[in-house]
Amino acid sequence: MKPLFIGATLQDCGKTSVCLGLMQLLQERGLNPGYCKPVGQHYVRYQDKNIDEDGVLMHQVFHIKDEPYYLSPIAIERGFTKRFIDNPDVRPLEEQILSVHYKLRQWHPMLIYEGTGHAGVGSCFGLSNARVAQLLGAKVVIVTEGGIGRPLDEIAVSLALFADYEVEVIGVILNKILPEKYDKISETAAKGLRLLGTELVGAMPYEPALSEFTVGQVAEEFGYKVFCGSESLNNRINHVIIAAMEPQHVFQHIEDRTLVIIPGDRVDNILITILLLSRYGEKTGGMILTSGFEPHPTIEPLLQASQIPVLLSTDDTFTVSARMKDLGFKIRPYETDKIIRLHQIVRDYVDTDRILDALKE
Repeated sequence: MKPLFIGATLQDCGKTSVCLGLMQLLQERGLNPGYCKPVGQHYVRYQDKNIDEDGVLMHQVFHIKDEPYYLSPIAIERGFTKRFIDNPDVRPLEEQILSVHYKLRQWHPMLIYEGTGHAGVGSCFGLSNARVAQLLGAKVVIVTEGGIGRPLDEIAVSLALFADYEVEVIGVILNKILPEKYDKISETAAKGLRLLGTELVGAMPYEPALSEFTVGQVAEEFGYKVFCGSESLNNRINHVIIAAMEPQHVFQHIEDRTLVIIPGDRVDNILITILLLSRYGEKTGGMILTSGFEPHPTIEPLLQASQIPVLLSTDDTFTVSARMKDLGFKIRPYETDKIIRLHQIVRDYVDTDRILDALKE
């Protein structure tokens, strides 16, 4: 069976989500799939090696026995691209990927490779997604966000590059389609993709719960100090607002699971936030107090009693809010509810049989 390469049109389109769902489905079928992200841009230190965070996720979720290195052989460390441009020899990198590939083929009858960004990412050091897929002899499924015009344009660009490397694209998975537009988008996109010479092999609906993150993840990501409410850092967030307006205007914006960014000296809006979040019960929402101001001592007991997690940042309100824009957190191994849901979504909305049939040599 040919390897399957999961590519995308942009970052954060849902490659890892698709991989998580497919891995679960294939394990159910007894196929013992292997996983690898040959080129990783976002790595962490894991078992004494720099391993892409998606490789770590797969290693932990599926209790994979392969050494982590085989899930993430090349980590793009600081200065990597400059060193390559100064000494442009891609052969050692290609040999590294192929060595891992041959080992994985011995251990797994089927392999899923996850790309990095769009088809051209990695071209600056000779390892674009298209080149890596060609090197592995893989067939490709491209993941893109739900829509019609822009996704089709982006797919056309990716198809052209994969074609240049003579890599077969099995089809496209649309992800994060708004439920109210699901039928219209999936039907129209399928027709548009056929005009581009490819097929729609999956259309996954948008589920807000999969995009939720916790207050603790925000603190970890940006190094914010936890002022109080540490027992509620697992509060899930699906709505972020900036409460820099007058208190009477804050009322209409705070709802369940809201993270409220407040200048730390705005006692009025801090009090309003405590009141409004308390309407939804315990363990909901959170606050980030900005500009290095700690809460006034007179309201500290109220914050402590509310159990709302409160983070402190020395940055100004604009900087903190800008960081939150389009923020997408990777799924963590302990988020079993999300992982199980991805299994169900891929099972119900992706034509896995069609993909597997296309991989047969």
